[in-house]
Amino acid sequence: MFRSLHRVRRLRTAVVATAAVGAVLVALTGCSGNKSSSSKTLTLATLAGPVSLDPAKNTIYPPLAWYDQLSYDPLIRIDGNGKYVPGLATSWKYTNSDNTAFEVTLRAGVKFSDGEALTAQGVADSIRYAQKEGQNGPAWLSGVSSITADGDDKVEFKLSTPSDQMPFLLSQRVMLAAIISPKGLANTQLLKNATYGAGPYVLDAGQTTANNTYTFVPNKNYWDKSAIKWDKVVIKVVANSAAALQATQSGQVDAFFGDSTTAKAANGDSRLGVNTALTGVNGVNYFDVQGQIAPALGNVKVRQALNYAIDRDAIAKGVFGDLSKGSATMTVKGLAGYSDANADAFAYDAAKAKQLLSDAGYPNGFTFDIATSADGNDAQIAQAVIADWAKIGVTANLTTYKDDGQMVTDLLAKKFPAAFYDYGTLPMYVQSKSFYTGGATQYNAFNAQDDQINSGLVAAASASSLADQDAGYQKVLVRAEQDLVWSTNVLDAPTVVIYNKTLVTGLDMSVVSPTPNIAWEVRPAT
Repeated sequence: MFRSLHRVRRLRTAVVATAAVGAVLVALTGCSGNKSSSSKTLTLATLAGPVSLDPAKNTIYPPLAWYDQLSYDPLIRIDGNGKYVPGLATSWKYTNSDNTAFEVTLRAGVKFSDGEALTAQGVADSIRYAQKEGQNGPAWLSGVSSITADGDDKVEFKLSTPSDQMPFLLSQRVMLAAIISPKGLANTQLLKNATYGAGPYVLDAGQTTANNTYTFVPNKNYWDKSAIKWDKVVIKVVANSAAALQATQSGQVDAFFGDSTTAKAANGDSRLGVNTALTGVNGVNYFDVQGQIAPALGNVKVRQALNYAIDRDAIAKGVFGDLSKGSATMTVKGLAGYSDANADAFAYDAAKAKQLLSDAGYPNGFTFDIATSADGNDAQIAQAVIADWAKIGVTANLTTYKDDGQMVTDLLAKKFPAAFYDYGTLPMYVQSKSFYTGGATQYNAFNAQDDQINSGLVAAASASSLADQDAGYQKVLVRAEQDLVWSTNVLDAPTVVIYNKTLVTGLDMSVVSPTPNIAWEVRPAT
């Protein structure tokens, strides 16, 4: 489906003319020579400038998250191994047994880059701003009923429904607790083009050109001077991954988010490192499960037939090569709710698919409309799935959108009974708000609801202990994907980081946090 503002973008296949690559590379590198291993400038390449420098308004697409990471410390940080470690908060805990009350204790003596002091009231104000005005706050913090300061160093969160994911929601992965100074909150228009955080770096406006070059220098007020490894961090916006690869090979760029093509090329270069993690899912949402505009989709056997008809492993191999794998469940290994049994459900079986169609009263197939985004690999995946459906006699008329905003509008207007999705996996408590419990969304356009999911399974899993959450969320996915067949996944998609290992190290990533921590962990190789 289209790319939502909170998803992790998928890889792009880089097919670029040599002359175009050369032109971009000249613009990127100028006339300077290769960086030395002793350079104290970290140079990164991305394919896009930030939506906004306001961390609440930017997306959490990993390359764009770099802009926020540098200048805004979160309350809780996820390290390169996927573990929660202190940030602006030194400790945190649930204060009751059903996960409806949470408390953080703040680090003492912290100042923002503008000199303002970090206070519990300021932290509460910043998170309330993200909850109300942020891209993702209204949905993901919808279960938080109050955020209040308790004295000078504690912030308390009361929840209207249980949540097992408060540490995640207060981490750099979603930037809702990227704490903004009182001065920035007093005039949020300033946040678009300047930084007002308590992170290790601050934007240098004099060395920054929008959508071209963003330069960050050390924050003189930063609470942990030892964490600052660079005299300068420069993010360059380039036109394509092939140019970024050449610049990394030549030593002009230290790291960038790659794709399947550049990953293959980088693996053949001894100077380069390639880190990958399966952090996204691509699949199909069957919105019209009541058969309002596509009567056939109202029959669960038809939806099951469509699922069995998809050759997931072949599609994954064709799109991403060895970097991906087919999977029928919309979460990935390493996150609560994943199971091999759910991933292997609906194993490719065209004969079974045809029998189910016949049993449902559609022996000759049927026709329906479906939508996808033109972005990234979405259309390629959609076309491959549609080709598999054609083999069992089902015709899916595909509309491909270049404008994701228009696609959202049309989906919510119920113009399509189904659509392809492209989603960066998040913990199931968060993800369920997109697909199941959050009302009408781009992932649940017809607002399908199920009492077992809403008031039973999600609530039980969210209120359970860490040891029981995995089994609880597996039950949510079995209900939604196999009993109700509201959706099916097609493949797990990778995030790829390519870097010059002679120059930098520390670009670790995980399924919990697919963005390497350039603000804290990336450092010179020597």
